Amino acid sequence: MASQVLIEVIRDVVNPFEVHASALESTGEFNRQADEVLSTIGPSGVTLDPTIAPVPMLLHAAPVPTLDRNTLQQLNTRGLESARRPQSGSRLESTAATRSFGGRSTVVAATVDEGRIAELRQRPDILVWPNSELVLLDDTATAARVDCRPFRAGVDLDTIRATLAVDRAWTDGFKGKDIVVGIIDEGVNGATYPVSGGFSRPASPAQPGSAAVTSHGSMCAADVKVAAPDARLYDYPFLGIPNSGGALQMFQAVLDQRLRDGTPHITNNSYGFTGVPDTATFPNHEIHDINHPLHRKVREVIAAGVACLFAAGNCGGDCPSGNCQSSGIGAGQSIHASNSLAEVITVAAVNNSRERIGYSSQGPGMFERQKPDIASYSHIFGNFGPGRPGGTAQPFDNGTSAATPVAAGVAAMLLSAFPGLTPAQLKDVLIRTAIGGGGWNADFGHGIIDAGAAYNFLKTSPPPPIV
Repeated sequence: MASQVLIEVIRDVVNPFEVHASALESTGEFNRQADEVLSTIGPSGVTLDPTIAPVPMLLHAAPVPTLDRNTLQQLNTRGLESARRPQSGSRLESTAATRSFGGRSTVVAATVDEGRIAELRQRPDILVWPNSELVLLDDTATAARVDCRPFRAGVDLDTIRATLAVDRAWTDGFKGKDIVVGIIDEGVNGATYPVSGGFSRPASPAQPGSAAVTSHGSMCAADVKVAAPDARLYDYPFLGIPNSGGALQMFQAVLDQRLRDGTPHITNNSYGFTGVPDTATFPNHEIHDINHPLHRKVREVIAAGVACLFAAGNCGGDCPSGNCQSSGIGAGQSIHASNSLAEVITVAAVNNSRERIGYSSQGPGMFERQKPDIASYSHIFGNFGPGRPGGTAQPFDNGTSAATPVAAGVAAMLLSAFPGLTPAQLKDVLIRTAIGGGGWNADFGHGIIDAGAAYNFLKTSPPPPIV
């Protein structure tokens, strides 16, 4: 019997960003790096995933719950600071700071015989992690039932834009221009939505913009455009079945790009897990172990200045999605893994009447307890619905999958007006100006997103400059 795992080899990696980029640009270099890592692991009973290049890790697997101020300062001083405030058109990978910023380990995705897993776990230079399947967080598993009673109809774009109150920012000329949102998903249709970059490598069929217009990623693209119609999109498609290894590869690609030219500015992540495995059988599963490489890579991306928005999930106790497992339904057990990291912005779902949608996952989160952070709008005629590009394959854009890119679009709109906002400042203003704020609760977080209030707040109380 064999298992899908991530194998982390503890070793120094010189010029990690350049090394990873070279693997994506050349099949020969990809294979050379894979063979080098495999020789260290030992090839017997191990088959590497041919779609995922070896990923360098910058953070040790250490029991720290968040990237605290000291850790961030060390990261920024050693190279990631160059990505936080990039100069337009600069190529940051050639700077001395970036070249000197070494990696701590290398992660590969592999299929490994059970006997070898036990052996590898005994080695001091190797860590073995799960490579678990992820779920896209719309509600197509229960397409005939997209909410609890009373049912609310979907709303058009003009209605949701009025509810968000984007008019003042738009009148002032801020619609997301020059801001790039990376969509980590199953892929975006580039003929319909303005995909201008993303993940690619010569041997991969998943090129930016190559997905169908009915894809989950295309729905996310449409919903970013609700508040930020001028934002650009990068497409980071999962390679085959969505899993932690594919997400890890995409976040590394985001980090590579960020160090090249300062983009993307935001990532949208409308996926997660739908059940909680038991700790005895899966002690270091992504849901239980905050040191999993995927969570560390998300932290690295945020430390580089990229705001990461994650869907809370569709396993709320009132009417969970049909793919939810009983172990992951309801308050306290439905927001987990990277979706519950302290540094990310975790988004629940409401309808246009500002009612919580019954499948929207409920806190507390399993890592950071006060999750979700905010609620945003779903059930929109965005990509799906009458006259929309995706047609009526779904009645409307739904799930926390749709609510999250709506919030990402608001973030892009704000960044186009206030480009110096850090991920922490962006999160703070969205929380501070949320409707119904004044405290946190398990259903709505700190309240419902209000684009107009956030923009007005920043107009009158801009954050202090980064020093």
